[in-house]
Amino acid sequence: MEIKIITFGSIAAITGKEIILHATDIASMKVALEQLFPALSDRSYAVAINKKLAGANVAFGQNDSVTLMPPYSGG
Repeated sequence: MEIKIITFGSIAAITGKEIILHATDIASMKVALEQLFPALSDRSYAVAINKKLAGANVAFGQNDSVTLMPPYSGG
């Protein structure tokens, strides 16, 4: 399935702000991203699907919004 990924912060500096690729779930997305952008392999980042953080390997649905965010802290 083709998914559109929006990125922020240091992740966007590596990938650009928007990526379109084929993936069925978070695990396959991460594999594809690390092949396209090897610098991501040693980075940690959160994945949000439809504005909700996804903690495990979640399958993508039609028209899901996927966002990658670098680690963040509050203050």
